[in-house]
Formats: sequence, structure tokens, C-alpha cells
Amino acid sequence: MFVRITLELEDGQKARIRFAENIAAGVHVECETSKGCVHDLSNEHLALIFQAIGVLIASTPLYSVRAIVAARKAEELFRAIHTSPSFLDNPQFLILPVPWDDKALAELLELYLAGFNLEMLSQHFKVSVKSIVKKLAEVVWGEENLAQDRTKARYQQTWHKDEIDFLLSQLQLCRTPTEIAGLMDRDSFGIAFKAFQSLPVPIPKEVQERLGINPRTEPLSPVPLDGKPF
Repeated sequence: MFVRITLELEDGQKARIRFAENIAAGVHVECETSKGCVHDLSNEHLALIFQAIGVLIASTPLYSVRAIVAARKAEELFRAIHTSPSFLDNPQFLILPVPWDDKALAELLELYLAGFNLEMLSQHFKVSVKSIVKKLAEVVWGEENLAQDRTKARYQQTWHKDEIDFLLSQLQLCRTPTEIAGLMDRDSFGIAFKAFQSLPVPIPKEVQERLGINPRTEPLSPVPLDGKPF
């Protein structure tokens, strides 16, 4: 028997977690499309994961998946499956959200300024790319309520070069994703995602000073005179 959870991730991507009862008294999980990885989890391991995300595990994968969906914890489950192994030897194992204090925010911005892309930031902080985009938008523009609006005519449609050029021009005018979204018939989350994905979004000086950001100034490696820098 197979039971699937489908998640809609950032920028229209989808991740499918497929559960199957394992012969070895555990659960077999396949992460389709997104990571393409496979996990064989013991009942004890799965129980720890469910405990960590605050959902009671049921007697069968079907009822357990229903409980996850009902509690709207599918994305937390997806993250927990990929971050839990290193914590299994801890009897108080919990998967906690990133404490976004000033230290963590400074690290986020310093890594972004050093060239980490959204996927790298997601892996480093062990949160979804969507969470990274929302946190960057909150810090950089004060945008706390980015919206994914399917009613927008160009919702999740492919971006044309002219659109990206226009987006860059609007960022240079210090407009926020919400303000830009109204001009482009796109949703504010899509605007923020594309900005951080494709453009060098400037970090306001006052934000850098408040968080004590120290952008990297030394080269990442020796720069040859007759070749590429990296």
C-alpha cells in the first residue's frame, strides 16, 4: 500500500512524499520529484519525527498521513525527514524552527552577500526556500505578509528578460515586492522569490548597521591574471 503527500514548494515546484509499509516493521519513504531520495525509517524513528512536529502517530501509514494533512504539518514532516538522522541519538530529539534572532539574521545576510543562493541558504538553515525568501523579504523590505495570489494573470508564469529588467529598475527605486506586484500583475511572493533568485538585491545600510553585518572583502581564492577568478 502506498500513501502520498504532495507539497507545493516555492515557485510552483512540487514535492511528493510516498509512504509504503516496509517488510522490516518500519516505513519506506520515497521523496519523488524534489530530492529523489529514499528513507527506510524504523517505527521508533518515525515516532520521534511525529513527536517532533507535534502530531500523534497512528497505527497505519494511511491514518498517520491523514493526521499530518489535517494538522497542516506536511512541510514540517518533509523537513523533519531530512534533518532528523543526526539527532536520533538524542533522547530529547526535537526539530525546532530556526530562532531568527539578530545573530541568525546577520548570518543569513552575510551568507547571502557572500553569494549563497536560495537553495544553499535553505540547506544551511534547514528550512524551506519559501521560508528563506519570506525571512529575507521581512528583513530587507519590512514585508511580513508576502502573498501567493493565484488570481494574478502572470502567477508563476515564466519570467521574460524584459520583466527581470523591469524588476531590477523597480528595486533600484526602492520599491517593495508588494508595490512592484501591482505593476507587474504578479503576486508579491513571486516578485520577492525572483528578486532573490536572479538579482543582487541590495541590503539597506541601516539594516547592515543594526545587525552588525561585515560583508566579505577578501577574495574567495587567488585571482589569476589571465583567467577566471574562480
